[in-house]
Amino acid sequence: MLDKLSLSVLVSAVGVLLVVFELVRRRKLEEGYSLLWLAAGLLLVVLPIARGALDRVAAAFGVAYPPSALFLVGFLAITIILLYFSTVISRLARQNREAAQRIGLLQWRLGELERRLAERADR
Repeated sequence: MLDKLSLSVLVSAVGVLLVVFELVRRRKLEEGYSLLWLAAGLLLVVLPIARGALDRVAAAFGVAYPPSALFLVGFLAITIILLYFSTVISRLARQNREAAQRIGLLQWRLGELERRLAERADR
């Protein structure tokens, strides 16, 4: 039998899984990014149900009340997700900066070509 804390974590994790599936279905979240959320949600669904696994996780981290270990697991999962998304954002920011620089160079070249054509047309 699940205690109230485990049950609330289980219900919340199922809710997160449903939201992730819906976001992927509506194409608001890419499948690749959803994998981390799905893994975290599944972990938080399995741990309250598999009480033995939860007890082992709690003992490994030195948590006296095993259902409290669910919050630790959730915190670690979200930390990993945030770190992953930080690397993705950093990569996209770098690509954005490089694209802006290339656009600037292309605009300059286009301006130079237009200037040269205008000079030739004036001759």
